[in-house]
Amino acid sequence: MLDLFVLGAASGGGVEFGTIFGTLIVFLVLLFLLSKYAWGPLKNIMDEREQMINRDLDEAKRAREEATKLQEENERKLNEAKQEIDTMLTNAKNQAKTEKQAIIDEATMKSDQMLKDAQTEIQNEKDRAMNDINDKVAELSILIAEKVLNKEINDKDQKDLVEQYIHEAGDK
Repeated sequence: MLDLFVLGAASGGGVEFGTIFGTLIVFLVLLFLLSKYAWGPLKNIMDEREQMINRDLDEAKRAREEATKLQEENERKLNEAKQEIDTMLTNAKNQAKTEKQAIIDEATMKSDQMLKDAQTEIQNEKDRAMNDINDKVAELSILIAEKVLNKEINDKDQKDLVEQYIHEAGDK
């Protein structure tokens, strides 16, 4: 537009208002047409794009918050699982110790009982052996005494002698 003023001044005449006015009208018409058919749709497209970007940003923010919540929830669940595993391991160790002690106690009790039973059986066998030996000694003593005396002893006398001999052997 400044060029028009320069051209008008160079031609020697004054400023031509008709040309300026015509140019101004063309400019205003062009401005109106551009605003109606170009800037309006362009502005609508830009507004829609801005709204879409804002929606995407809001959705991304919401997704990030949800991901953060999920991560915190997963960490909490992981910590709970770790604590539960630790508790289970502790309980299992305690139960194993208890069962181990019970097995040891039972084995000790059984071995003590077996030892006691063995000692009782040994004592019983010893007593039987001593009784057998006493009976044999008594019989042999009677046989020897019979041969020495060359006489037979009747059953009553034999029993009396055996009892007397056992009594004397028991005192020794």
